[in-house]
Amino acid sequence: MSIITLTTDLGVKDHYSSSLKGALLRQIPSATIIDISHEIAPYDCGQAAHVLGNAFHEFPIGTIHLVAVASGGSGMFNHVAIKFQDHYFVGCDNGVFSLLSPNNKLEQIIQIGLAGKEPSTFLARDLYLPAVIKLAQGIPIENLGIPQTKISELFRTISPPEIDVLKGVVVYIDQFNNIITNITGDDFDSIGKGRLFIIEVLSEEIKELHRTYGDVPIGGLVAFFNSAGVLELAMNNGKMATLFNLKLNSIIRIKFS
Repeated sequence: MSIITLTTDLGVKDHYSSSLKGALLRQIPSATIIDISHEIAPYDCGQAAHVLGNAFHEFPIGTIHLVAVASGGSGMFNHVAIKFQDHYFVGCDNGVFSLLSPNNKLEQIIQIGLAGKEPSTFLARDLYLPAVIKLAQGIPIENLGIPQTKISELFRTISPPEIDVLKGVVVYIDQFNNIITNITGDDFDSIGKGRLFIIEVLSEEIKELHRTYGDVPIGGLVAFFNSAGVLELAMNNGKMATLFNLKLNSIIRIKFS
């Protein structure tokens, strides 16, 4: 039985995600379909990479992941099937896979569609799904198209370095309004070297790491390295992103002394 996940910016208000699943089940009735998310913000490859990147490795080896984010046939990017960490990914080569695999250690990249030659605007169903079905039927990935040597790269916002300062960006804001950054625990330890620090959030300062949200009173700010190993900032029972006007790619500074 094939396991197929779906990560899209199609939403659930319209018929698109249901049509996609219906078309898949019509051809492979025994497939197990898992919705990772259909609520990725439209065209937001960074958000897609964060959500999918924190979920796919929990699935069994050989799982097939259909990724349809910012893939509406702009004519700018090719479309690919990729093997990465013994999982398969099918979608638009618009940079999302470079964020999913920042070291670009992809096992195989196969071009399944050329930019400007898309069969329709509903590529999730009309281009990606046929490739997914072939993979689910056991057809080798190299038989899906033409080998491609590299993928399009998408880089997150960076700012000039500062002495004794570790900087990162907001890569995701979850439904609780918590802030997820790209600052890792390894980055923090290697630069901080056990020194005192201040995490600057507008006029507020966080001067210690916590274990969980309840380590501070309601309305207090917390900072901890979450289960994904990256710095998370939150307000206990509050909406941190909204109150501090933090958005995707906002800069987060940690100053050491």
